Amino acid sequence: MSSSPLGSRANMDILDELQLIAAQNLERLEVNKYYEVIRELGKGTYGKVDLVIHKIRGTKMALKFLKKKTTKLKSFLREYSISLYMSPCPFIINMFGIAFETDEYYVFAQEYALAGDLFDIIPPQVGLPEAIAKRCVHQVAIALDYLHCRKLVHRDIKPENVLIFDRECRKVKLSDFGMTRRAGSPVKRVSGTIPYTAPELCDASRHEGFCVDYSTDVWAFGVLLFCMLTGNFPWEKAMPSDTFYQEFIRWQRRRTSAVPSQWRRFTEQALRMFRRLLSVEQDRRCSVKEVFSYFSHSWMLDAENDNNNCSTGSTNSASSSGEEDEELLVERMKQQTLSSHSPMAVERGSGGATKGGMKESVHHFVSVSTTSSVSSTNSYERIPRETGSPGGRMLVATPIEICV
Repeated sequence: MSSSPLGSRANMDILDELQLIAAQNLERLEVNKYYEVIRELGKGTYGKVDLVIHKIRGTKMALKFLKKKTTKLKSFLREYSISLYMSPCPFIINMFGIAFETDEYYVFAQEYALAGDLFDIIPPQVGLPEAIAKRCVHQVAIALDYLHCRKLVHRDIKPENVLIFDRECRKVKLSDFGMTRRAGSPVKRVSGTIPYTAPELCDASRHEGFCVDYSTDVWAFGVLLFCMLTGNFPWEKAMPSDTFYQEFIRWQRRRTSAVPSQWRRFTEQALRMFRRLLSVEQDRRCSVKEVFSYFSHSWMLDAENDNNNCSTGSTNSASSSGEEDEELLVERMKQQTLSSHSPMAVERGSGGATKGGMKESVHHFVSVSTTSSVSSTNSYERIPRETGSPGGRMLVATPIEICV
């Protein structure tokens, strides 16, 4: 993730320039004049997301509406500009270069993800098949590394912000850059936590602000992996008062050799990966891209057993096909450059729009440790999808950690 100070400064100048251009070209429009509204994808305390068709282009897109009453123009321009700046990466949600305002809202257009978000497809208490999870993880890791190489920290990694284009996760994209900040930027504390919040941000005794750091994304990424593979949260909050977290920390710091109960489904190699991603000391956490070195290993014990069975002749054709697809995908991704000097090609205007982190379905995961209702930093209510989605529950602490 190294880059020269000059290169970093150039990236920041580009973002500043994008915000200035967006501000200068922000027109006041009537939505119905230029867009046919299909349906509402999500809504919440500070805005909504609508699925629309552009009347001139004939393209489906999602319009993200942010209420002027609760959103500063500066915040809107920052999110829009960062989203635009990141969109050349094929694993980050595409933008259409459209931003405008109405009497009540600031609005911008993004790609529409046909299959919703990752949260929609994780079977509660079960998790995704390993091949599908690896497919998704690889793409999200490339997106995060792309972000980090440009000295930016997402700060809101969770399943709702990973948009999917098919339920096999052959195409997924990172979205929602509303909380993204430049690495090293000072931020103020707002009380509360979610399971993805790193322990250094959960420490209530630290009243001073924080400097934005890549390691908080790495921690959230590690928790995301656990959720994808198990359909549960590993803990309610990363604090000593949480029994499940405390059990993990004792093992993590090698005070006990006993693997915590909810981690016993993982292979030795997967546990080693989690130890690196979820190091309590933030300066000892690995980079996101280190996860690539673990892809040749099985992550789940049951998957490892299945692989052994396959070698003795009891081959499952569906899983075999999935493994072949995964190998092809990994091979293709290895050819993708992450160099900041080599822009990635991206198909524009073909399908979809993001929900911008807004929840759209009604089901939840099941937490291993709590019984309160699931919450999101975006506080969005999902609108039931026409095709419906599988049921289930994931329950999590309602307080939220947000630094602004």
